[in-house]
Formats: sequence, structure tokens, C-alpha cells
Amino acid sequence: MRFAMRVPMPWLRAFTLGPALLASFVLTVVVCALPPAGLGLVAFVAAGGVLAVLAMGRLEEPAIAALTGSRPASAAELQAMGPVLADLGGRGVEVQALFVRRAQRATTPVAEAIGGRAVVITPGLVEATYRGGVTYAEVSAVIVHAVGRREVIRPRLEVAVLASTTPWRMVVSLFRGVGRAFAWLPFMRLAWTLRGVMGVICVVQSVAEGRAAAGLLGGGVMALTYLVPACGRAIEARTELSADELVLTLGFGPALAGLLARFGHPMSLERRQRLATVPDAPSRPRLHLVRS
Repeated sequence: MRFAMRVPMPWLRAFTLGPALLASFVLTVVVCALPPAGLGLVAFVAAGGVLAVLAMGRLEEPAIAALTGSRPASAAELQAMGPVLADLGGRGVEVQALFVRRAQRATTPVAEAIGGRAVVITPGLVEATYRGGVTYAEVSAVIVHAVGRREVIRPRLEVAVLASTTPWRMVVSLFRGVGRAFAWLPFMRLAWTLRGVMGVICVVQSVAEGRAAAGLLGGGVMALTYLVPACGRAIEARTELSADELVLTLGFGPALAGLLARFGHPMSLERRQRLATVPDAPSRPRLHLVRS
């Protein structure tokens, strides 16, 4: 983990996005090959055209709504979030488009910055803001943290990349559901933990049988099951640290710490202390009396 923390962010992004993009491309080709030749080719070309349009920055708002399962905030929701957005705008954090997710899920982030200056929030956050369950400072801290996370990564062609990796994310979600369904089986967790040992055995056996290419390919895939999560954890740690610094700079650190503690969000002692720190106010110039 410490080694991954020293790797440049573009490399970490490449290690995590590269396999997802490649797998999504292969899955798209396979799916487009199933219908009749003409229809499959049309579907493949149409998918490429949509990605090209998104890469040019067009149709971003409908794409964000479709990819995140959200919708543009209604007038009532914008009115409820108005004081927060106005305060953030005065602090230099502008939210040009606000989206609200269609369903409240525990696995989705409360606030997520995406695209040009768009933020996607959960309906629970809007409801809590309207009813006074959370303070304006706490809501502002959540949105600032989401914006800070995106500013650290500074993804290029973010919406287009999100759309292009949709096939892979769907497969991962499917396998996670299957894994949870069969997690009760004995030795299931042990087998996954020892996957590296099994991968080495398969590589050695394949090389000994004269199938070195297949063995190395399988070993590479097995290695990615270790490399990609490690890079993801490193990205998560970096973005969290930098986003916390932005929250502290704008004076929302204690509000975010209190909100996370109140809702039982797991936090390390180091992060608790970091968020609870009140930044020093800029010193004002002092006047000195000079005798003539």
C-alpha cells in the first residue's frame, strides 16, 4: 500500500481504467457479434458514435442522468438546496447542475461530483436538508468533499469513460451479487485468498505442457486481481486526504467530522483529528504608531 501511494496518479488511473476499458471493449464486441451481421455492426458503430459525442462534451447532462440513475433536481429541490449552493458559490465552489438519484441505495455516495461542474446527490440528503436533519454547514461539507475528490483526479473525458466502462461495471456487479449469494459456502473466502497460489501453479503447469502463452495470460489476469484493488485503495486514500484538506480550507472540517461520527461512518483516529482541526484565521495587519 505504501508503494502504491508513491506511484503517480496517472499511473494508478491507468492500472484501474485500462483493464476495465479493455474488458468493456471485448464484451461489446461479443454482444454485437450475437445478432445478425448487419444489425450487430450498426449497434457497434452507434455505440462508437455515442462515445464520440460524449467525448466532445455534448449531451453531458442526459448522459449523467442515465449513467448515474439520477434526474435533474426539481424546482422544490433546488429551493431546498438553494442556501447551500449560494454559500458554496460565494466560497468559490460553483455547482452548475444538480442531479438527484432516483433511488436511495446504501452503496452509492451521498454526493458525487461528475462532469463539468455537476453534482449528484441522494434524495435522502435533500430530505434531511429540508427537514433540518442536517445543518447547511454539514451539507456544504459533503458537497465540497465530493468536489475535492474529483479535483484530485481531474479525469479527462469523464462521462465518455464512464459510459465506455458500463459493460464491465455491470459484469462486476453481477459477480459481486453471485459472490454474496454463495459466501456461506465453506472455504469460499479461503479459496479466494489463495487464488495467487493457484495462479502460480496453473502458470507453471501450462509452461511445462508447452502452453506458455495461455499460462502467462492467466497469470496476468490473476495478478490484476491484486494490482487493480491495490491501485483503487491508493486512489481512494489520496482523494480522501486531498478532499479533507479542501474541506478544512473552507472551514467545514468540524462539520464533516461531526456528520460522519453521528451516522457511524468508520473513520481512523488520524482522520478524526485532521477534520477536527480549525484552520488558523489569516492574521490581520497591525497598525503601529510612529512618533513624529
